[in-house]
Amino acid sequence: MAKEEQIIWVDRYEALGTPYPDVETMCKGQCEGTGRVPIFGNNKGGLRIRGDTEEPWRSLWLEAEAKKSSKDGWHFVVCPDCGGTGKNNS
Repeated sequence: MAKEEQIIWVDRYEALGTPYPDVETMCKGQCEGTGRVPIFGNNKGGLRIRGDTEEPWRSLWLEAEAKKSSKDGWHFVVCPDCGGTGKNNS
């Protein structure tokens, strides 16, 4: 008899070890209350964040890459909407 595998689901908040944000006060931007946004790119100029290759993501990825080169193409950049707080600034 084959061993039954168990799948454990983990969301971004559990993975980051952060509490779930308050829907009323959380950032409505790409970070969804975490303060950071994952951006994938490469040194050939290709960037991807949920299909968005526009500014400010390009500049943020290039800035992060200049500080420390990514081995896998991913950088977690500070959310430009909330400045990394994870809170709605409006």
